[in-house]
Amino acid sequence: MISKKESIENKLSRKKLSYPELFFLSFGGQAPFISLLTFGTVMIAYVGQLGAFAMLVATLVVLFNGLTVYFLSKRFNRSGGYYIYALYGLSNNLGLETGWSYILYALAYGGTLLSGGAYVLYSITGFNQPILAFIVATFASSLVIMGVKVSAKYATVMSIIEMIAIISLSFIFLHDSGFRFYNPFKLDINSSFLAAVIFGLGIPTGYGSIAPLAKDAEDKLAIGKAAITVLLVGGLLSTFFFYSLGSMNFTGNLVEYLLSRFGIISLLGISFIALNDGTLGGMAYILANSRTFKAMTEDSVFPSIFNKEYKGKPLASELFIAIVFISVLTLMAYFIGLYNTFLSLGAVAGLSNLFIHSSANFSLIRIAHKRSKKHVIELSTAIIALIISVFVLIYSLPGIQVYIQDIFFGWIIFGFLYAEALNIIKEDSKAEKEQ
Repeated sequence: MISKKESIENKLSRKKLSYPELFFLSFGGQAPFISLLTFGTVMIAYVGQLGAFAMLVATLVVLFNGLTVYFLSKRFNRSGGYYIYALYGLSNNLGLETGWSYILYALAYGGTLLSGGAYVLYSITGFNQPILAFIVATFASSLVIMGVKVSAKYATVMSIIEMIAIISLSFIFLHDSGFRFYNPFKLDINSSFLAAVIFGLGIPTGYGSIAPLAKDAEDKLAIGKAAITVLLVGGLLSTFFFYSLGSMNFTGNLVEYLLSRFGIISLLGISFIALNDGTLGGMAYILANSRTFKAMTEDSVFPSIFNKEYKGKPLASELFIAIVFISVLTLMAYFIGLYNTFLSLGAVAGLSNLFIHSSANFSLIRIAHKRSKKHVIELSTAIIALIISVFVLIYSLPGIQVYIQDIFFGWIIFGFLYAEALNIIKEDSKAEKEQ
């Protein structure tokens, strides 16, 4: 006889994510095709034919940061990702600050993909921009509310379709160029090149969407393995895509080129992929953001009302994060348009990406140095990743608009103030109880 407790545990285990599901959810979190169309257009505008090299550098940066996540994910069972790494690896305040910054990162990166998908739809249909933003964000949110297994199944099917599309287009571009091969490596490192790298970071970093899902995974080790696999697959596919464009000396708008190159076929295909990609990316980061927000709520960082669950899923956190995504995107599309929303959120996502990974690198350094002889590889990886992330962050700032920097640093400062305010409230409450 199977006890009631065992029956419940079996049902919950069937709802957990396997390694392939984590891989495709993470790959979907990259929203690869729409990322290439949107981030790619900006990268090509910055560096032209050096797009493939910029993408390779971005993949290298992401790889070292991904290895840090791989090592840290093996150590912690709690959901929350970067927040948990900093909370237990550094301090309570730095944990809060990292979790706070991840909320901005997930909103910005997921929002970039959602607004990018909506913008491509707008370019094709000319439909009302705020309504398109609302539709795409609501669709992605609905998949999250339906559960992680539904989200993973959707991600698996659509990600396979996108891989086929990216590889096929790359070979078509090479064919159109007459298979003209060239040397993509030109050491011309300047602020424009590093700004292109910043946008390139947004393409293969889908693993950031699965780092907070420890509680949703069948095996916590699968998160780290999926993180490394997906960034290599995504980064190399993207590099090949940019290389094929460089072979044609392409420097224009990718969406416009595809529409002119393939006509009505591309109109239908891009419309489908835009909706799919925006949904995939937004869904992955709404899911990840809700888990980070839930973990912070469990530690009394946010009001306990968001800690409520329904059949084992953090429904209150999912609904709140979904409402935030839908509201922010719809309002931004209304006031500044979808393209400017994409550009603004994309730059914020790039800077936030480097910040939370710097925090993760510091966490691994602090954890690994205690037994440094046993953890030489982990320690050296974290140090290299930290140096690369800080270098790119500092030297890319001249290429980022001032108002984006203000939003980024303002959010960080507000996070520290919030952490201090919470400490004061807790100390006052403790003092009152002692009296």
